[in-house]
Amino acid sequence: MRLSRFTVAAAAIAVLVLMSSTPVAASSGGLVDVGTDATSYVPITIDGNYEDWEDKPHSQLSYSWDTGNNYHSAALYRDDTYVYLHVRMSPTSYSTFNGYNYHFSADNKWDLYVAAITPNNVAIVDGDNLLEVRNQNNYQLMLNAIGYVTRTAGQPDEWELRIPIEAFAGPDKKFRTFTFQCSNLGEQVLTATGTPTLPFLLAGTGFAIAAIGYGIKRRKRTTK
Repeated sequence: MRLSRFTVAAAAIAVLVLMSSTPVAASSGGLVDVGTDATSYVPITIDGNYEDWEDKPHSQLSYSWDTGNNYHSAALYRDDTYVYLHVRMSPTSYSTFNGYNYHFSADNKWDLYVAAITPNNVAIVDGDNLLEVRNQNNYQLMLNAIGYVTRTAGQPDEWELRIPIEAFAGPDKKFRTFTFQCSNLGEQVLTATGTPTLPFLLAGTGFAIAAIGYGIKRRKRTTK
């Protein structure tokens, strides 16, 4: 049986959807690429337990004059709702938490400057400490943003936080690349590039399959 032009076109759409919705890693200039397809990793839960960061690529944050193992380990990650940051401070120096001058950017266009602090600026104690995230420009509390910093005697501080993608000012919120930089942690820029592909693949191929089915059904009707 010969397929109609409509059926062939629908099949071509399915192929194009599969090809175009696959994320491509990007790393250039001073950017450090630390994550691509969000669907291939364990989901992140912000709770002071850092085991869900173990499968995420990390990078070194430091200053040009730092030597040896005097660097922080950091990761930037995204899914379809949040951007996540994980930092473990250097064990040799600068080992305590610093939550100011966090610069996030979406698609190198939509900037967000935040500060991560303890509620009421209470002192950080040993164990897990809750962090609230505030817009650094007007100091307003950011909804659905949260963090934890963990302090252990004799160990460098470690923390994680999440920023809702809705907090960025872009018109459609369909951002591809997020970056993070903080002058208090180092000179490098972290980038997380990609989109959670599964919902888009299912929606796209579902449409194509439905179109193919309609084309075949229509073909059968016309040949009766």
